Amino acid sequence: MGDSFTINIEKTGPIQFTTTFDKAFPELLFDEDKTVGGEDKYPNPSRVLTAAVASCLSASLTLCLNKSRIPVDHMKTIATCSITNNAEGYQRIAQIDVKIIPKWDSDINMKKKTRCAKIFKNLCVATNAIINEVPVNVDVQLE
Repeated sequence: MGDSFTINIEKTGPIQFTTTFDKAFPELLFDEDKTVGGEDKYPNPSRVLTAAVASCLSASLTLCLNKSRIPVDHMKTIATCSITNNAEGYQRIAQIDVKIIPKWDSDINMKKKTRCAKIFKNLCVATNAIINEVPVNVDVQLE
């Protein structure tokens, strides 16, 4: 069996929760939109899930590029989460679109960059955990 960890979540407001991690990380606060009774003070779980997927994909691409000895000067990732109602009327994440824009020296081998762009998604734990239920569309800008 692989690694495991435990987090604790406590209700701290109308629909607010404080998450405490197993390591000495800062607490993470969650809330819901005012439309459902929250105070809209902190991100909701859908926003955090989208951030987790986008961050994991960014880290996975960086890891692949580092292993290929391709230095990345800067990387920007833009993630868009689309929410819709299902047949029963419940809100669901319909899809997450992720655009990754790495900046690097233009002389770097396109073959190596293309290889990483094809395989890095397999390294992303968060994306692979949800991909069977939520489509995650990824666009890596290689130029």
